[in-house]
Amino acid sequence: MKAPDEWMREFEGRIAEAQRKAAAVREGLAGAQGMSASKDGSVAVTVAPNGALTGVTLTPEAMRLTHTQLAAEIMTVARAAQRSAAVQVAETFGAIEGTDSETYRVITEYLPEPEPEGPQREQPRFAPEIDEAPVRRDPPRRPVTPHPGDDDDDYSGESIYGDK
Repeated sequence: MKAPDEWMREFEGRIAEAQRKAAAVREGLAGAQGMSASKDGSVAVTVAPNGALTGVTLTPEAMRLTHTQLAAEIMTVARAAQRSAAVQVAETFGAIEGTDSETYRVITEYLPEPEPEGPQREQPRFAPEIDEAPVRRDPPRRPVTPHPGDDDDDYSGESIYGDK
């Protein structure tokens, strides 16, 4: 059995180690951010460690794209930035807990896949561009079929619940 002061020293050592790890995680996450840009540099995106967009930059060259092309490029660049941030977060935890730890395994298990390079990248499937306003259509109405015994004109005042 350990003496109380020996147990207390070990306990304080574990607390100091936990505080050191927490500070390292805080520092690592504070500096983690994902950044990515399109090949021509016309679209750039920055994300926080959790993948939230913190900045989008578009150059005049980006405005030469159609709206569907621009949207697709922004999404491609944003996914790459999110992956970059996720890798930095994983590296932070890997440096602290080790790459064989359960924490590191869980984080890296959910890393986004890298974006495919070159012409094999699938182009987004958008509806064709239409210059006219969409036509509003009301949903079709079901025909009302009366039920036997339905009497909408019953004004007798009797309760529908059968209590008198």
